[in-house]
Amino acid sequence: MPRHRYRHFFYSHGKLLLTGEYFILCGACGLALPTIKGQSLTILGQNFSSVLHWKCYDEINKLWFEGIFQLPSLDICYETEKNTALKLRDLLLKSKKIQKNFLPNSLGIYVKTQLEFPRNWGLGSSSTLINNIAKWAKIDPYMLLGHSFPGSGYDIACVSISKPIIYKLCNKKPHIIPIEFNPPFKDQLFFLHLNKKQNTCDEIQYFYSNISNISHENIESISYITLKIPFCKTLKEFEELLLKHEKIISKILNIPTIKEIYFPDYLGIVKSLGAWGGDFVLISSRKGMKNYFSKKGFNTLISFDEMIFKI
Repeated sequence: MPRHRYRHFFYSHGKLLLTGEYFILCGACGLALPTIKGQSLTILGQNFSSVLHWKCYDEINKLWFEGIFQLPSLDICYETEKNTALKLRDLLLKSKKIQKNFLPNSLGIYVKTQLEFPRNWGLGSSSTLINNIAKWAKIDPYMLLGHSFPGSGYDIACVSISKPIIYKLCNKKPHIIPIEFNPPFKDQLFFLHLNKKQNTCDEIQYFYSNISNISHENIESISYITLKIPFCKTLKEFEELLLKHEKIISKILNIPTIKEIYFPDYLGIVKSLGAWGGDFVLISSRKGMKNYFSKKGFNTLISFDEMIFKI
């Protein structure tokens, strides 16, 4: 890459969804937490090449995508992964449509994105990118999200605010309440990576195929649990609420919980986060915990303080 001067830097923290799952789409409250690790977007400089040169790096600083787009049309001149290039072009074109002053001329631009977490961790490689582009274009990230990405939009809310939030959809519009979430038993909470990345579109389709099983009482129960969680004083109370949450969703989706599938003899809580069956689960510690999960082939275990961002 030619020499350039630094111009702009944007950053968004990642996210994890503790409660609510896809029931947020039906009006339930969800509790989302920002993660320490996130993604940056740096506009490195300009030249007279009339192209946007975009490079994406992962958490070990390895280039995983490169694209060159003609300016101002954003036609793809070169790409190392077509689907990624098309999605990125779509986001940039939408940004230009919303904000007429964004990328207004054909002066060349160098852009670099840097992830701080592995792409298969499910911490928000897409939502952090959308939020960073929205910051760059000076537009509302929800307008940029539009209908291109499925889901409730909680991830955009969490990464844009960078605080724990209670999230709810009312008439399809997001309602966000920033909260404090620093449980006194946090030293007994860990996040275990299952290395089974879920496809959000597929999971939402499966959820909607079971939507007839959902009652108003179910939605109210999920919301009640969500609103009680931040006030838990003991690990026992916290575990009981999350266990109840897991049972409700397991019954509606007609699939066993992650604990029933992989860890039936573990004495602590195992709580799915976001899409059931993939990415991270929340674990409450018990004696011999690390050895227990290691023997089953699960070695990525991260403490609450190492994972969750605190202002």
